[in-house]
Amino acid sequence: MKIFSIVLLALVGTLILNGPIQSYADPQLDALLQIAMKAKDNLRINISQINNVPDDITTTFQQGSDETDALSKAIDRQDVVSARQHFLSAMNFFKTTNDKINSLNVSHGNNVPQVDTLHLQSEIRRLTDIDKTLRTIALTNNINFDFTPFDKLIQQASQNIDEGKINEASKLIESANQFMLDAHDSIATVAKQRSTDRAKDFTEKQIDRLNNTSSMNESQNVEPTPKITSTTNDNSTTSESPKDLAIKLKKLVDEGKVNEALKVLKDFNSKKRN
Repeated sequence: MKIFSIVLLALVGTLILNGPIQSYADPQLDALLQIAMKAKDNLRINISQINNVPDDITTTFQQGSDETDALSKAIDRQDVVSARQHFLSAMNFFKTTNDKINSLNVSHGNNVPQVDTLHLQSEIRRLTDIDKTLRTIALTNNINFDFTPFDKLIQQASQNIDEGKINEASKLIESANQFMLDAHDSIATVAKQRSTDRAKDFTEKQIDRLNNTSSMNESQNVEPTPKITSTTNDNSTTSESPKDLAIKLKKLVDEGKVNEALKVLKDFNSKKRN
């Protein structure tokens, strides 16, 4: 049976990294670490069931573990860019490890029925974890999705394993795997759009706030809010008032560059605090 390929890489690329806006769209870094650790733990269990583990499996698994450690350190530093890079690297190494274990199992044929049973049970746990993640994302984004077919597949697969029907259980788990992939695609599409809508709505509210502040200052003859001075890449300096910022943000939103607008807003507020 093919072990379930690690679809969390795609899941995080489209959902977690584009999840609900927190602190101007900073990703939920703890979620990345939890997913990487879960993949690491599941693979460690699978590897522990193999006699004479090949060096290439040990090597790729260790590389994934090292990237997971680096991810943890990046999160401690709140280094979003590095955290994303280490997460994606870890998941790539874990997927490679998973693929190598699949190939190893195929070459051993039917001489290891107990190992096959353990792998199937591990896959059910893995799929159940993915199911929980997708349900949480669907709930967070108010997305109606029917997971009943998945529940039935897993229930029947577990029953077949208990009865020793390995081939039947394997086919059901493959179907459950495909269901999760389809569910991911469906939920990801809606969640990504809603994430973009929330980001746009947030930015437009900030534009209105900046414009209202500027208008109020002008109508009451209040001294304009001090401009924020920053240094550009060519070492020249630029000054930008809240009114200037509102114009820039509006232009970015109109061009569909919502994420860039959020970064500009975050940078502006950071300089203002300093």
